Amino acid sequence: MKTIIPAPENQPWIEKLHIESSLLKHNRAGEDHIRPLTIYMPQAAHDKSRRFPVLYCLAPWTNAGRSQFDWQPFKESLFDRLTRLIDQGQIPPCIVVSPDLYTSFGGSQYINSDFLGPHGDHLVHELIPFVEENFPVQPGAAYRGVFGRSSGGFGALRLAMAYPGTFASVACHSGDMGFDAVYRRDLIDLCNGLKRYNGDIQAYIDECRQAVKVSGRDVHLLMLLGMSATYSPDLHNPDGFQIPIDLRTGVVDEQVWQQWLGHDPVHLIEKSDHQDALRQLACLYIECGNRDQYNLHYGARQFTDKLSQNGISHHYFEFDDNHSGTSYRYDVSLPLMLSAMEQGKPL
Repeated sequence: MKTIIPAPENQPWIEKLHIESSLLKHNRAGEDHIRPLTIYMPQAAHDKSRRFPVLYCLAPWTNAGRSQFDWQPFKESLFDRLTRLIDQGQIPPCIVVSPDLYTSFGGSQYINSDFLGPHGDHLVHELIPFVEENFPVQPGAAYRGVFGRSSGGFGALRLAMAYPGTFASVACHSGDMGFDAVYRRDLIDLCNGLKRYNGDIQAYIDECRQAVKVSGRDVHLLMLLGMSATYSPDLHNPDGFQIPIDLRTGVVDEQVWQQWLGHDPVHLIEKSDHQDALRQLACLYIECGNRDQYNLHYGARQFTDKLSQNGISHHYFEFDDNHSGTSYRYDVSLPLMLSAMEQGKPL
């Protein structure tokens, strides 16, 4: 099941393969447990005697690991960005692994869900050992980093908090946090969008999955349902999850909403075990555009204020841009991450 895209000698290349997950098998959502895996190999990896630090790149919502290195119009691809940063000496040669946990709702938050499956456990307990056994990476947490944008940034931060001692460096670019400002105001969209389905959520999902074209509005509604599948799974519910709003009255179900807030980094950072997990990092990088259209800069400010209040070392950057197309900011985060990993101590 492994396909290698050959590269000219002395050039970086991409390897594409699949990993079969026993942990994701039989998930209630019926998502495939055989997952694509895409890996960037630096030019220096042609030398079979060398081993390299490894970064795990988590895709944002409505994206997937298999497309992270692709060419993009008017942008520098991640493949070209990594190659340039290495050639310029801004980062050392490294291997970058892009796992693919894309779901039929439109993406992944990279945490465990009783409905979608244990995405976090899969990454930590299956993927990392697989990579360290089959690729020339330096083994151990001191040589591992994880980064991503949006949902990928959320996932990177949550992995660091939930699995202490797994990564040395973490970069959260415009990650989901401050849920009251991000999601709560949009819940009424579910009421309006699902009105003609008379509360039959599965009928709506089935129609979207069979459609020849999914509208932007439906992408948004599927995202909210995907967040419900992630944050408020309920295997006793026919849908497999609960939504945090009454579709008829538009009244927020505060009990379900509290389940969502239980996954919000702004709330999780109040817990001492999560604080201790972040203190272990050699580099914790948080950033957000100051015009983020999902209001994530407010959550980032709240989160980093709490980091400072609890004496947790971190980098925080707020830059003049919105949420979209900000992968150019990897030019800032990746050198900091890899430098900290080389030094083995917080910057």
